[in-house]
Amino acid sequence: MNRCIAWLCVVACATAAAAQGPRGELSPDAKAKIEAVLPAKAPAAAEKPRKLLIYDGNVDYGGHGSIPYANYAFMRMGEKTGAFTAEVSRDPPVFQKDHLSQFDAVCFNNTVGNLFTDPGLRQNLLDFVLSGGGLLGIHGTTAAFTDFRHGGRETWPEFGRMLGARGTAHLAPDERVFIKLDSPDHPLNRPFGGKGFEYVGEFFRVRDPYSRDRVHVLFSIDTAKTELPPKGSKPGIEREDDDYALAWTRSHGRGRVVYSTIGHHPADFMNPTILQFYLGAIQFVMGDLDGTTTPGNR
Repeated sequence: MNRCIAWLCVVACATAAAAQGPRGELSPDAKAKIEAVLPAKAPAAAEKPRKLLIYDGNVDYGGHGSIPYANYAFMRMGEKTGAFTAEVSRDPPVFQKDHLSQFDAVCFNNTVGNLFTDPGLRQNLLDFVLSGGGLLGIHGTTAAFTDFRHGGRETWPEFGRMLGARGTAHLAPDERVFIKLDSPDHPLNRPFGGKGFEYVGEFFRVRDPYSRDRVHVLFSIDTAKTELPPKGSKPGIEREDDDYALAWTRSHGRGRVVYSTIGHHPADFMNPTILQFYLGAIQFVMGDLDGTTTPGNR
C-alpha cells in the first residue's frame, strides 16, 4: 500500500457512480475491474463448506454507493477461492432462526438506520453470535440499529456492544491519513506486509462503547504522521485520547467479530489489498483463520 494506491482511490471514487445501473446493479465494466483484482487464493483452507449472509439494508438513509461493489466482490471472492458461498439480502426475515442457522457468519454491509425492530429477530442475531457465529461490520454498520432520522438515537445498545463501537463522526470523505498497524503480526494484517500505509477515504471517529479494554485494534490513524485539525477545533469528531481505531477484532460469547471503517467508497472494493484484508476477515469470523481477539489493554 502506498501513495499510488491512495491516488487510485480518489480517481476511482470520482467515476464509480457512472458504473452503477438501476437499483445498484454494477455495469460490466465495474464487474471487470473487480474481477481483475480478486484474490487468487484464500489465506486459509475452509474446514467445511462455509456460507456467508450479507445484509445490506438501510432505513431512513439512501445507502452507500459502495454497497453493490462489496456485495459483488465478496460473492466472487468466495466463489473464486472456494472459501465460502454467499447470499445477499435486505429482508429482515432472513434473521428467522431456521434461516440464520444455515450460515457461518453475517456481514453487515454499510447498514445504517433502525434495520428491524422485531425483538425476536434481534435476539436471534445476538444468540447466533453468542453461540459461535461470526459478525463482520463494514463502515456504516456503526450506525446500524440507530434511529438515523433523529440523529442516530440508539435503539439497540446490545448491538453496539457486540460490534465494539458506535458513531459516524468524520472529516472529509476524501481525507488522507497515514495508517499504523497496531497489531502488525495479526493474520488479518498480512496483506499490508507489516508496514503502515497512506490511504484516502472516509474514516469514522467512533465513540462508546469503543475501548481498547474491549477490542483488539488491528490498525488506526497514525496521529504523528497525519495532518489533523488543530486540537479543539472539531468538537464531536476528535477524541481526547487521540485514539482513532479503524479496524479491530473482538470476541462476543463464542463468536468472533471484525469491524473496519474502510468501505465508504466503491474504490475500496476495487483495491486488491483491501479485498485480501476482507477475505481474511470473513475467514476469521467463520473460524477458518486463527488470530487473537484479546483486547489491547489486557
